[in-house]
Amino acid sequence: MDLQQQKEFIRIYKQYQNTDKNIIKANLKSYMDKSDLMIMQIAEQTEIPLSTIYQLRKHSSSYKPEFMTTLIICDLLGISITEVIQPISIDLSIPEPKTKWDMTAKQEFMTDYSNMSIEDICCKYSITARTAQEYNKNFSRDIGK
Repeated sequence: MDLQQQKEFIRIYKQYQNTDKNIIKANLKSYMDKSDLMIMQIAEQTEIPLSTIYQLRKHSSSYKPEFMTTLIICDLLGISITEVIQPISIDLSIPEPKTKWDMTAKQEFMTDYSNMSIEDICCKYSITARTAQEYNKNFSRDIGK
């Protein structure tokens, strides 16, 4: 690394430190959702603990990932770290379809998951295919199927 690259690295690091954690987390979550990688694959390929990846994805977590953690994930996803420290100009986050999933809502989702195409489910619940798969897995456990 030459001196100019070093100065640029320091500039980006300082910008990262001054960026709100919610911007970083929302952008990282969006890029992870857009990738074809599952959470477990991201953890394995980056050698970042799975619990850390889950914390990045939780809206309620006060966790701000370390600079190097974010840099490693960005490298895996093929994006520049400057992409995740930019304020969100459009809503890149994926809305949660419901604030609370009661047992009836979970059963309805499971029925839809069994009978509808993944595209229709994504449209109906405003979620990605990956989120639908995760809901299916979690709700199956909750319902006991």
